[in-house]
Amino acid sequence: MKKFLLTAWIPVMFMLSHTSAQDQLENPGFEAWDDVLIGASDTIREPVDWSSLKTSDDESLSPLAPVVCERSADAHSGNYSVQLTNVMTLLVANGTATNGRIHPNLITSLAYMYTDTADGRWNTPFTSRPDSITGWYKYSPQPSDTLEVQVILHKGYGKQPDNNYLNNWIAQAHFRSGINTGNQWHRFSTPFIYYNDQIPEYVLIILNSGNGFYPVAGSIAWFDDLNMVYGSGTATVKDSEEAPEFVYVEGNQTMVIRSCQPGRYTMAGIMDITGRVVWKEYITSDRIDISRAGLKKGLYLIILTGRNAHHTEKVLLN
Repeated sequence: MKKFLLTAWIPVMFMLSHTSAQDQLENPGFEAWDDVLIGASDTIREPVDWSSLKTSDDESLSPLAPVVCERSADAHSGNYSVQLTNVMTLLVANGTATNGRIHPNLITSLAYMYTDTADGRWNTPFTSRPDSITGWYKYSPQPSDTLEVQVILHKGYGKQPDNNYLNNWIAQAHFRSGINTGNQWHRFSTPFIYYNDQIPEYVLIILNSGNGFYPVAGSIAWFDDLNMVYGSGTATVKDSEEAPEFVYVEGNQTMVIRSCQPGRYTMAGIMDITGRVVWKEYITSDRIDISRAGLKKGLYLIILTGRNAHHTEKVLLN
C-alpha cells in the first residue's frame, strides 16, 4: 500500500525526480512494509507502494479475502522479499501484488488490476521508456501452474486484462515461468514491446504466483530486486518509416504477411488480451497456417520479430 511522505520531503523528492532521466520502480526490493487496518480490527502487512486482495476496491470483500501476499525473510538481497501464494477459498485466489489496485469479482473473467489516476495511493507515475525489466524469483509451483510478471507502460487510465483502453498502452513486458527453482533464486529478464513512440504517464505492474485466470492452489512465488534496464539497445517499436506492411487473418485460419524486405521477420507470435502468448512459430513464407492456435473470437496482438525489426498489429477476430 502507498505510504504518503511528510510535506517537508516533497521538495526533496521533486528535485530528485528531475535529476534522474530514467525512472525506476517504487520499493522494488520489497524492503519497506506497512501495517494496514482492514475492517474494524483486522491488520495485515503489505509492501509500501504495492497492494493485494486485502486492499482491493471492494471494501466489503477485503475482510473476507484470503492473505495471498506476505513478507518473507527469504530474500535475494537485503532483508525481505514478497511471497505470493495461491489460496483455495470459494475459488482459487491468485497470489497477486500490484502497484495499482485490484478490482475483485467472484466471476474471475470480470476481475482486473488497474491504475487509479485519481488517487495517488494506487498509481505510479512513470515517463521513461526502458528496454526491459529484470528481477529475481523463486517458485514452488503445483503441476501445470506458472508464475507471471506483467508490466504495462501507459497514458491515462490503464488496466489488465483490458479490451477497452488498449489505445492507452505504450508498451508491455510479460514474463512467465513454470520452473520449480527449489531453494535457488533465478534471474528473469524480459523486453518491453513498444506499440508506438509516445511517452508513458504511468507504469502498472502485476506479479502473480499463478497462471492468469487458472491458478492452482498451493503454488508459491517469491519476488525481489525488480529493475528497469535502459540503454541496452533492445527496445523496439512498430516500424513507421519502412514501406507499408500489414498483417491480417483470413477466415481465422491463415495469417498473411506483406513486407518490403523478404525474410525481414523470422518469428511470429499471437498474444491475447491478458498478455498470454497463445501461439508462436518461425516464419518460413508470407502465408502461415494458424489453425492449430484454436483462436476464439476477440482482440489479439500479432507480434513479428526479426534480428533488427519488430512489428505489432492489433487484430479483431469476428
